[in-house]
Amino acid sequence: MILFLILFTFMLLMPPMYAMSILCVSVVFLGIWTGFIMKEEARDEREALHRMYSGRVAYLAGLFVLTLGLIVQELDKHVDPWLVGAIWVMIVTKLVARLYFEKYK
Repeated sequence: MILFLILFTFMLLMPPMYAMSILCVSVVFLGIWTGFIMKEEARDEREALHRMYSGRVAYLAGLFVLTLGLIVQELDKHVDPWLVGAIWVMIVTKLVARLYFEKYK
């Protein structure tokens, strides 16, 4: 629901203070979600494998959506640098994390 409200934060629908409140609440919820994800522990190999596959699917889905957005914006002749940056961060983070875990874990 909060993501929907962020998507439609037009000044006609929401005053600026209300829009900022929605953004602050979404940051708090993102922090809580991140905490749950980071503290999640697998009890056996099967759960660890499911976590690995779900993380891979989520990564690929995010990369697909951002790339699709990049293609649509390129066709519109206006590319948002945030899309390029987000794709770059996802790819570099995946590479660095993989190299780190192969070496130290």
